[in-house]
Amino acid sequence: MSPRAMPSADAARRAAADSGIGTVLPARRHYAEGMATLVIVESPAKARKIAGYLGRDYVVRASLGHVRDLPGSKGEIPERYRAEPWAALGVNPQTFTPIYVVPASKQATVKELRQLAARADRVLFASDLDREGEAISYHLSRLLKVERPTRMVFTEITREALQAALHTTRPLDLHLVAAQEARRVIDRLVGYGVSPLLWGSVGGPLSAGRVQSAALMLAAQREMARMRFRPATFWSIRADVLTRPKFTATVTHVRSSEQPAGLPIARAADYTQDGVLKPGARVLEMTDGQARALSAYLDGKEATVTAVEVTETRSRPAPPFITSTLQQAGGRLKLSAKQVMDTAQRLYEGGFITYMRTDSPALSDEALTEARREAARLFGPGAVPAQPRQYATRNRNAQEAHEAIRPAGTTWRAPETVGLRGAELDVYTLIYQRTVASQMHDAVFDRTGVTLSCGAATLGAQGRVLKEPGFLHLLQDEEEGRDDQRLPALQQGQRVPLKARPPEGKKTSAPTRFTEATLVQAMEKAGIGRPSTYAQTLATLQTREYVRLTGRHLAVTAVGLLVATYLARQVPEMMQKDFTATMEAGLDDVAAGNTTRVAYLTRFWTEGLAQTIRRASRDAPNLPLPHLEGTRLRATGSGPHLVRGGQSVPLPPAVIPADLDGAQADAILQGTWTAKKARPAPDRPADGRAAPRQRRSTKGTARPRQGAVSRTDRKDEPDT
Repeated sequence: MSPRAMPSADAARRAAADSGIGTVLPARRHYAEGMATLVIVESPAKARKIAGYLGRDYVVRASLGHVRDLPGSKGEIPERYRAEPWAALGVNPQTFTPIYVVPASKQATVKELRQLAARADRVLFASDLDREGEAISYHLSRLLKVERPTRMVFTEITREALQAALHTTRPLDLHLVAAQEARRVIDRLVGYGVSPLLWGSVGGPLSAGRVQSAALMLAAQREMARMRFRPATFWSIRADVLTRPKFTATVTHVRSSEQPAGLPIARAADYTQDGVLKPGARVLEMTDGQARALSAYLDGKEATVTAVEVTETRSRPAPPFITSTLQQAGGRLKLSAKQVMDTAQRLYEGGFITYMRTDSPALSDEALTEARREAARLFGPGAVPAQPRQYATRNRNAQEAHEAIRPAGTTWRAPETVGLRGAELDVYTLIYQRTVASQMHDAVFDRTGVTLSCGAATLGAQGRVLKEPGFLHLLQDEEEGRDDQRLPALQQGQRVPLKARPPEGKKTSAPTRFTEATLVQAMEKAGIGRPSTYAQTLATLQTREYVRLTGRHLAVTAVGLLVATYLARQVPEMMQKDFTATMEAGLDDVAAGNTTRVAYLTRFWTEGLAQTIRRASRDAPNLPLPHLEGTRLRATGSGPHLVRGGQSVPLPPAVIPADLDGAQADAILQGTWTAKKARPAPDRPADGRAAPRQRRSTKGTARPRQGAVSRTDRKDEPDT
């Protein structure tokens, strides 16, 4: 990544004052020449790896994430602020001035870093190159009293990348710091402003957050659509065409005296979620008897080939991974989004891959060259096109400064040579193959479409033959799951025998619940959150028991539905994806220097959410269950209640409302309902090892009025 163009030191100080984050403190002393350089990174694993590359002239230490944060308890609030009415917030909501403290858990770390900085020739702040990393470096520079903090940034931990980073250091980017502080402040204000509303209306130790609540709304809307869904029945009538090889054709149209041109047979796509035909749909809804009669008519008859169309189709390789697509691909490895990111973190810190928080699929010139070289090594020089492929994001809010996730270094190691195992090997293999394949030729197919006529029925069949594998040499699994069949060479006018299959009565399917991967995809499309927030948002929704994994899918619990219902009615802005995406765009404007932190917070808090929160009532939400007539969920102080037939009883926590039927609802009312035994959820990664200690561990969250808040070592997740 090329360094961001930075203003002069005076301009940087003015930008800091304008943004409200303060200026860098004056120098303690003049550094002497010839002493060791102190390099401060975030994690011990990264520190060890980097120290091995830099040598004896460098002392590398870890800050263990953030060293300063908003107060985490009443006891952490400095004495001079305790009388302020806003002290428990840790932020003055009028001026947006935050209170920063060094948590007790970081006192020893800060003391050691101060001692090392006092003896160092210079200090290089080498935390991650995102907003969070910039803020960590800023707070360290304040605590260590470094006059002109110098940033050392890199996207991969290799000897070459580190040497380049040492020669391309830059000043601290105070715009990025301001954006991080704005995000931290707004999340604190939102969490502390909205969560008490939930305690008084839904009840229990609940939480709300800027990203978390918008993601919950996506899941809740899908769950409600499932409950409102009414299935429609339609018929599929197929016949085997007894050629060599044989293939299967499906009846698509039926002619009649009333419709001599023929009407298409109704398919699932012709029906609404309410189980009725879509307005304007001109299709034939077949009855059971009609379907069986047509199948019997076709059996043993000959059909005439009326059209054969052969077209060449091409399948382009997918772009290199970004954060969201890597998390989605992790599902193929049976890894959750969090497990994928934890594994990628270890790979990055071990020097195997580049930085794993990015929303840009672009590759550097060096990476393009190496990907093409690897493809040629594996499959010959003809495996790559004449010109490299470069990919651009379709996300208008993407931050294009980062590269895609790829193998680290200028010479890449094949998966079988890296010495990894388990989940780390699987994730590295995914990244390696996806990056190399992105530079290979398209896969080319011959697609054949055949139309047949038999009496009043028109039948169709599709087939596909792979002509040139291209990138499928490396990624065969990318094309798995296609229902393609091999078709023989056919001529127009040719007669072919049919053997009918039994007609299949089918029902339209309810909207599918999100998986972790598809919810991340929906969040990215809606502009909700950023690469650093996806995995933790999913984890928070599950920790709060707003959603629960049922197999691979996320089902919304009764508490989740009631929280979403309350927020949609009382604080609707938080649940609107466009509003959330606009907030993210505002943070991008702060990071780019197009607006100030204070202007952003004034617009979205003072003039926006704060007023909505003040007007919100604490009425308990009451939610009718569309699939159960006369049944609803009601929030009470003791938890969600099921209300049906004039009775109100506590809903067992194990019950997912959308999965409840009438008999189960009656059993709950009668006290005879029993939960099915469920297999315990695995608490280990896919490689079977115990879950590693996480750098981004999240401590428990208590109510702000009790003086406790959520804190992570790296505050790159929404405060809840």
